[in-house]
Amino acid sequence: MRIDLAWQALEWPSVEHVTIAYENGWTADGAMVAVVDSQAVRLTYRLGVDSADVARALDLAEAVDGATLALRSDGPGRWSNADGSARPELDGCIDVDISTTPLTNTLPVRRLRLAPGDSAEIQVVYVDVPSLAVRSVVQRYTRIDERTYRYASGSFGADVVFDENDLVTDYVGLWRRVPVGAQEDNWRLRQ
Repeated sequence: MRIDLAWQALEWPSVEHVTIAYENGWTADGAMVAVVDSQAVRLTYRLGVDSADVARALDLAEAVDGATLALRSDGPGRWSNADGSARPELDGCIDVDISTTPLTNTLPVRRLRLAPGDSAEIQVVYVDVPSLAVRSVVQRYTRIDERTYRYASGSFGADVVFDENDLVTDYVGLWRRVPVGAQEDNWRLRQ
């Protein structure tokens, strides 16, 4: 089973397309074109997620500057480069957050399954775009109601609205999902 999604940024020029395929976990293949800090960016990424909604593989390529990144996770929070060299500065991170896409907000929402009113503080692998530099950051997710979460990291915060598959429909003030066809209405991530 697969679905195509698209988001448009609201505060800067950007559009993103992602295809999600579900089979023993899920894989997201995405591409975005944007202007980030007055710099043209053309990013492709592939995110592999296991059946427990834990990120296991992340591959990114930024075509304008030629930067690439390939990370692998053992699941419990140990990361390495694709060649197997350890990334101990990322120990304890379960989820990933790519700075220019709302898709990665799906990971902690699906994994944590918070009840309305509950919140959780997590450590994530944060990927800066366009540099593709990575670091561990602390983020907080608070479930406001059935579909809305409040996201916070450092001094930044925003409300994020999700559909029944925990895929972002509205990252308030920053991204809005764009309809891409009738298939979206009939698709469910969990089989």
